[in-house]
Amino acid sequence: MEKNFSIKENRWKKAVLTGMEMDAEGRLHSTGKGAHVAVLPPIDSGEEDSDWGRLTFTANHDGETAHYVYALAVNDTTLLHEDTYVELFSLLSEEGLSRERKLEFLTELGASRTTNQSDILLYAQKGRYLFLVLSVIGDAEASFSGFHVRARGDNFMDTFPQVYRERNSFFHRYISVFSSIYNDFQEEIDALPKLLDLDSCPAEILPLYGAWLGIDLTGGFLEEEVLRGLVKEGYDLNRRRGTRKALTRIIEIVTGMKAEVVEYNMMRAYLLSDGAQIPDHLQGGGIYDVTILLHGHISDTKRHQLMFLLDQFKPVRAKLHLVQLDKTARMDGHTYMDMNAAIPSEKASVLDADTTLGDVIVLE
Repeated sequence: MEKNFSIKENRWKKAVLTGMEMDAEGRLHSTGKGAHVAVLPPIDSGEEDSDWGRLTFTANHDGETAHYVYALAVNDTTLLHEDTYVELFSLLSEEGLSRERKLEFLTELGASRTTNQSDILLYAQKGRYLFLVLSVIGDAEASFSGFHVRARGDNFMDTFPQVYRERNSFFHRYISVFSSIYNDFQEEIDALPKLLDLDSCPAEILPLYGAWLGIDLTGGFLEEEVLRGLVKEGYDLNRRRGTRKALTRIIEIVTGMKAEVVEYNMMRAYLLSDGAQIPDHLQGGGIYDVTILLHGHISDTKRHQLMFLLDQFKPVRAKLHLVQLDKTARMDGHTYMDMNAAIPSEKASVLDADTTLGDVIVLE
C-alpha cells in the first residue's frame, strides 16, 4: 500500500535549521551567505523495511547556488557513535558537529545524495524511518516549498512478472518515469473536489467562479474573505438582483455594516400623501435616484469597491447615492442644559480584580 507524506509547517517547526528559516507562507528560505543546512526529524512509515519511492519539491535559486539532498532510511534510529548509543536525529542536530562531518556521517551510513534535483527517486533506501537533510551552498537567496514523500511510489511494477520486479534496477527506474506521470495526474484528479469547495479552494480561482454566476470580481480589489462571501452567496444575490435586499446584503458582506436604502420616488410619494413640505435635498431628484444610508464611515478604497459591486446589482436605470452617517450626538430645539453641564464622549474602561481606588478619584 502506498503512503504519502506532506512535509509542511508542523514538520519544519521540529526541524533543525542552520542559516535557513521558514516564512509566513510555508516556504523555506536560505539567509545570508555561505552554507546552510536543514535537518528534518525522521518520517515514520510504520513498517519495518519499508520501500521508499519518490521525493518531490519546488526549488527556486539561480545557477550559482547549489542544493544537495541526503536521504537515509533505517529501521532503528539509535546507533553506536564513538562507543556511545545516540539518536541519529540528535547527532545530526548537534551544534558542535560541523556541517561537513554530518554529511560525511550520513554518506558512511549509506545515504543517497542528489545535486540540484527536485524530483528524486528513493528506491535505494529501505527502512522504517526516512531521514532527509537539505544542504544549500551559495551566496544568492534560495527558497524551497511543497515537499512531498511517497513510500513505494510505484504503480506499474506489480503488473509485470516477478523476474522484472528487481528494485532499483534499470527497468524499475525506467518504468518509474511513467509511474511518476500517472501519480501526478492522479493527485490533480484527487484535488478536484477541493477546487470546487468555496471554503478551501485557492483565492485565485474565486473570480472565475464569480464569472460563472455573472459577477465581475476581477482585478484583485477585494480581500479574500469578502471574495469568498460574495461567491458563496452569488446564487442568492442573483435571485435578488435589482432589489434592495441584494444591495443591502452586498453592503453587509463588503463592509460588515447595516445600511438603509431610500428610493426617491417612494419618499416623494409618501411626503406628498402626508401633506408635508418636500425638503430641499429631495427637490431636484429623479424618479430613478436611490440613496443608500450607511451606518458608519468607510475609506475611499472601500467605497470604490462597494460602488463597483452595487452597480452590477442595481436596477438598470437606477442612480445610486452613498451617504455615510457618522455616530454623533444630537439634541432637538427643546433641550435645556443647566450651568456647568457637559456632554462627555463615551469611553470604555476596564479595572481588574486587584485595582483599588482612593477617595478623590474621578473616572471620565
